[in-house]
Amino acid sequence: MSKRDLVLLAIDDASDVQRTMDVGLRAAKAREADVHVVRVVPHGGLRLDDRLGRWAFARRDARREPIGAELAAMVRAAKDDGVRVQSVTLQGEPTDVIPAYAQLHDATMLVLAPDYGSSRFFRSARVVDELARHLSIPVLVVPGRPRERNEAGPRRIVTPVDFSVASAVAMRSAVDLARRDGGRVTLVHALPEVPQHMVVSGSEALDLIRRLPARLEAVAGRLRRKAAFIGMDDVDTEVATGFADTVILETSTRSDADLVVMGITHRTWLDRVLFKSTLRRVLRRATVPVLAVPVVAGAHPWPNPAPVEQVSGGLLEELAGHRVAA
Repeated sequence: MSKRDLVLLAIDDASDVQRTMDVGLRAAKAREADVHVVRVVPHGGLRLDDRLGRWAFARRDARREPIGAELAAMVRAAKDDGVRVQSVTLQGEPTDVIPAYAQLHDATMLVLAPDYGSSRFFRSARVVDELARHLSIPVLVVPGRPRERNEAGPRRIVTPVDFSVASAVAMRSAVDLARRDGGRVTLVHALPEVPQHMVVSGSEALDLIRRLPARLEAVAGRLRRKAAFIGMDDVDTEVATGFADTVILETSTRSDADLVVMGITHRTWLDRVLFKSTLRRVLRRATVPVLAVPVVAGAHPWPNPAPVEQVSGGLLEELAGHRVAA
């Protein structure tokens, strides 16, 4: 008997629990997976209690807390619908205990809201950004202000591609989802090295206008070749100038996307402070779910292997001329 997949649903008091539970339970049912509803309580100490609106001392035990009448009703409904649900309480910091729990129980996906782990007074995507970079499983982030979506599955998927290994894995995940649900993929690339300042010189502006269309078409062609390399010949491409998060969000709105798939790599805290996090900026403004796919070697450029005939005519013949010592 094969082991069932496990979907983790992380909830807290600050996020939209009902929306997160609804999306997570539907994802689990589609995968025929079990669900663990995870709540994290902090270690003892002084912390801001959102429910009381003041600073209070946190409890030092991880006793099972009542999950609330509304949440309990959703759990019962999910069980009646054939989904096996278990409520779990963990103690510690979410960025520490959730990855440990996911690794220990061999979870296959984490579902949570973009403001998970933040105060309801100071909402941010910091904790989700940290989790997406420390986990080894996909993270599905459910927006708090969603547009009406097709319940049958994502039919329009937007995937940003920066020609790194992380974006290659994200593209492959998006293609797999599109094939499963009969959807269509739009590949997005934000052009770097385009002047963000006001162009004063007439010659500079003329040169930019002359070269830009060719650059856009060249990158679009490269996107189509990369898609063909992983087995998807029919994709849409969007190449634009501007900041990556703005291009991603504008494309998802214009194409009426159901899902954004992003490849994520590990970055240090200082790196994200200095150079910002595109994922965090997207999560703050997204109105559709965002699937963050962590990739260990994500920062490495997407390798371009030489054609077989080129390799066989060069490197293999060179190797054939050397004897291997026994």
